[in-house]
Amino acid sequence: MTGHRRGRSHLPGDDRNSRHDLVRPQKGRPGPRPAAPADTTAQPGGAYSSADLGVRLATDSFVRPSFTLEQIRTFLAVASREHVTHAARVLRLSQPAVTQQLQLLERALGVRLLERVGRNVRLTNAGVEVAGACLLVMRALEGLESVVHAVRGLDLGTVSVGASPLAASHFLSPIISRFAVAYARIDVVVAVSEAAEVCQQVASGQVECGLIEGSSGPEGNLVHTRVATTEVVLVAHPSHVARQGGPDDPLRDSRLVIWDGGTTSESIAERLLGPAADRVPRLQIGSVEAARTLVLGAPGFVAAMPFVAVREDLESGALSRICARSVVLPIFAVRREGTDSPAVEALWQAMIR
Repeated sequence: MTGHRRGRSHLPGDDRNSRHDLVRPQKGRPGPRPAAPADTTAQPGGAYSSADLGVRLATDSFVRPSFTLEQIRTFLAVASREHVTHAARVLRLSQPAVTQQLQLLERALGVRLLERVGRNVRLTNAGVEVAGACLLVMRALEGLESVVHAVRGLDLGTVSVGASPLAASHFLSPIISRFAVAYARIDVVVAVSEAAEVCQQVASGQVECGLIEGSSGPEGNLVHTRVATTEVVLVAHPSHVARQGGPDDPLRDSRLVIWDGGTTSESIAERLLGPAADRVPRLQIGSVEAARTLVLGAPGFVAAMPFVAVREDLESGALSRICARSVVLPIFAVRREGTDSPAVEALWQAMIR
């Protein structure tokens, strides 16, 4: 937050070294008795007996926590947003309920975790350290869920995918159809945003995979695989003056329609139009479909449109190309590096087939 520091710290125990299988005797007390040879023999399928697991995990030595997971979750939500009301809205709790959870956690730990700064809050020094430990707890729980999903295979679950409007309208449907047929009990959530935002969502973990056109954006930790291409052509209403040869300036009284915030369609239009692009005023609109509707409606508008979006219009004569050149636009599937749950891996394979 602007105006004060944000606490960042090395997370205690973040070396990822597991200690669950180490059972050290305390001074003056005997260590756990090893299981008999027969008890340590792996059962069919690679599983150990319950007696062996009891020794290995030493569950009776774990301290019963004086706080709850919900209190940890609430604390992390407030700490990340530095605002109780905003966290309450995300958690779908009342502000008093969030405040009570924080107070209970502070009372259980015996330290002050947050301090007021105007209408906001920020982590105390102790809060920074506790937040790091809480993050490890939540990551461990996510790991537990991953183990359960792997054990259960692809029976149930949910996967999320982000897609740009163009990719969602013309390339995502067959991917989702293949996935839904193969994994009928897995839910799929699709979030539609501009391509750059989709990359940000994938990089931050808001969605598992993405489908975008054009450049991939600044995120460097993403895997990009080209899955399709489409031509981009310059189109206009059939009565547009450029189609008939027109005066010396075929773009006179025209307006260039930009449909994706300028990242792709404008740069491609400039390549197709050359220097003349500098003389054409712009009209920015929210999506490929909105741009298509605008150009179909009346003369005077020119747009660099993906051929896949205007194929039928060109074939029927509802739109006309105003130059012979075209530009190839790649479609990319994007994801984070590394392996993920079986459901996400299955979705990725459906995307890159």
